[in-house]
Amino acid sequence: MTTINRIITILLFAAITVGSHATVLDSLSLDVRVGYALGGTIPTSMTNNIRHINSFNPGFNFTVAAETSYPLNQRWALHSGLRFELGGMDVDSRVKNYDIEVVRGEESLKGIFNGNVRIKSAQRRITLPIQASYSINNRWSLRGGLFMAWLMNRKFWGWAYDGYLREGTPVGAKIEMGTEPGERGDFDFDANMRHMQWGLDVGADFQFHRRWGAFAELTYGLSGLFKSDFHSVQTLRPMYGSIGIIYRIK
Repeated sequence: MTTINRIITILLFAAITVGSHATVLDSLSLDVRVGYALGGTIPTSMTNNIRHINSFNPGFNFTVAAETSYPLNQRWALHSGLRFELGGMDVDSRVKNYDIEVVRGEESLKGIFNGNVRIKSAQRRITLPIQASYSINNRWSLRGGLFMAWLMNRKFWGWAYDGYLREGTPVGAKIEMGTEPGERGDFDFDANMRHMQWGLDVGADFQFHRRWGAFAELTYGLSGLFKSDFHSVQTLRPMYGSIGIIYRIK
């Protein structure tokens, strides 16, 4: 929260230096945005460890936001706001030579897995975008910049099943994994997830009415989903694409 407070302080200071409070407030536009997001957490590099996606369910991912823009000139503006975002996924994959740590019964196992892995994740976050906006004309505008997100709720769990694990190394002891609870290898990495995420955020707005418009957004996390000292699964980053409706209040 300290970092977010500093950013907000800097934005407020920049606004004050532009002119009087009344002038700044009169120049601000205010939008309410509601959208649907499609995406999830993806590996930093798509290696041949993931051989096939058996199924993918993006879940019910949405965003509700209040966002504002301050014009710098006829084309450029500063764009920011606050977003409440709900994101998650449910993906089942066939993998080979997949590095993982699981629990089967009361036994903790770590090694190289060949078989199927099901991963579920769910996140609720408050996001602060900081963007520059460029107006192409009175209908279209493009935005780009950074985002910072605070995770209020975070979950990451799943299981490895219908395969085998080589304990420690690719030539370690072979341990068979079944499909039922107690036979498969379960994992729960909620406590290892970061509280903060940050990354790149780009988007486009289309104003088709004086009050109404539409937007498309793409966010890519530069921070990994997990803490830097966590190595039980490969590095994953959040990536979401969103589309939605804009209602201009001011």
